[in-house]
Amino acid sequence: MDDGEILNKFLESNLSLHPHTLEEIKRRSNIEEAVNKILSRVARCDNTPEVITIGYLRELEHQGESLPEKVAVVPRRKVKSLAQEHEPEILIRDEKDITRKSFSEGNIEGFLDYFRNRYEGLSKILKERDHLRNSCTVEWAKNNANAGAVQIIGMVNDIKKSKKGHVILKVEDYSGTIPVIILNKDRELLELSKEIVRDEVLGIMGNVGNKGAIVIAKDILFPDLPINREPKRSLDPLALAIISDTHIGSAKFIEGVFLKFIKWLRGEMGSAKQRALAESVKYLIIGGDIVDGVGIYPGQENELIIKDIHAQYEKFSSFLDLVPDYIEIIVLPGNHDAVRQAEPQPAISEEFTPQLYEDPRIHMVGNPCYANIHGVDVLSYHGRSLDDMISSISSLSYSQPEKAMLALIKKRHLAPIYGGKVPLSPESIDYMLIEDVPDIFHLGHVHTVGVESYRGATLINSGTFQEQTSFQRKLNMRPDPGKIPIVNLKDNGTTLMRFV
Repeated sequence: MDDGEILNKFLESNLSLHPHTLEEIKRRSNIEEAVNKILSRVARCDNTPEVITIGYLRELEHQGESLPEKVAVVPRRKVKSLAQEHEPEILIRDEKDITRKSFSEGNIEGFLDYFRNRYEGLSKILKERDHLRNSCTVEWAKNNANAGAVQIIGMVNDIKKSKKGHVILKVEDYSGTIPVIILNKDRELLELSKEIVRDEVLGIMGNVGNKGAIVIAKDILFPDLPINREPKRSLDPLALAIISDTHIGSAKFIEGVFLKFIKWLRGEMGSAKQRALAESVKYLIIGGDIVDGVGIYPGQENELIIKDIHAQYEKFSSFLDLVPDYIEIIVLPGNHDAVRQAEPQPAISEEFTPQLYEDPRIHMVGNPCYANIHGVDVLSYHGRSLDDMISSISSLSYSQPEKAMLALIKKRHLAPIYGGKVPLSPESIDYMLIEDVPDIFHLGHVHTVGVESYRGATLINSGTFQEQTSFQRKLNMRPDPGKIPIVNLKDNGTTLMRFV
């Protein structure tokens, strides 16, 4: 019997197996006989367990036909939880998912199409600002030296600092390129320039100088979010649990903590208030780096307890079998998963996760993923571009990922820096553009929890279930595992559940 057959056998009796129990059963010489014997003995127990733990399994086997009168099991819930009373309302935005839509050939035309689409999308957002509705082209600014004040929208090609402390931006649009000077005496604008990165699109207001050769900046605008936007809210008091970076297969994966989280979702642990919160969880997002993968970083093989990637995904699937069946689950990939490294990434294929594709409550999606969840717009992205942002902007750090997320949302782009640590596929459509404003903006990757509210959007980094690896130690990355953001979809309030 394979894993699926064993699990299905127990599911037919409304039972679930702890992952350790599954591994223990598979060690038996006659697996089918062992399964039938366990089910026969459990059926004779007065308190039918929901989950067969390895401890309970051993009690059954040691005591033979004489079952213990009292066993450490959780009685099956008789009353429906709040989340069970509501039908799921989930819409994946397929038009924004790269899965089965990647046609990039990696040629010059593809790169041009990609950057044109990026420029046009961000230019459209900037032109919604009153100050930029009548913006001119770079060529027009160059040819009208006496125009005085001008407004242009351009992509940052280069950033330099002069010997006198001026910041010089090389800015381009379809018509040409022009230097934009931020003077050293303009302290406010000079401070803002520290947040500017290559390849992003900005709105620039300034004066033409040096006979049309330069623009002296007076103000710079990011695409940003609208100021007075009301976020969408669910009419029902349901919750969304957000996790990522489980890294199953790694010796640093904290299995006991992850099982505590699942046990809490099942209503089997926590205070009365915490259990009530668990009962409201209708949705679960798992934001990439599901497994640790193989050959991802130097020396990784020394920190793997499951060295086969198919077995890593099978283990992950066995954990999801324990999640209550009324919870809808969205699964997207990260850079450790079995998909291409170039972003955007397609969904993890059925080849690696056949069990997940067979489960109707599990939605396998690409990275990034746009979804409307019970009336609330959610943008989930694994977050690898945070590496580029943190290394490019001195005020950002891995310890406060929400600050780096804030920089991304202001730029309205998930990976603005091209040619950095994140490989970007030159698709004809820039799937990394944040065209639609999310109510919940979720990233992972950096293994640290962060939550912040900004202009009606809730920014959340979801942390990890992995202790510090040797590679992370070299990068001075200090994970903060076992802390789970739970978002109330009715008021967008966030509760941080701790399982460590």
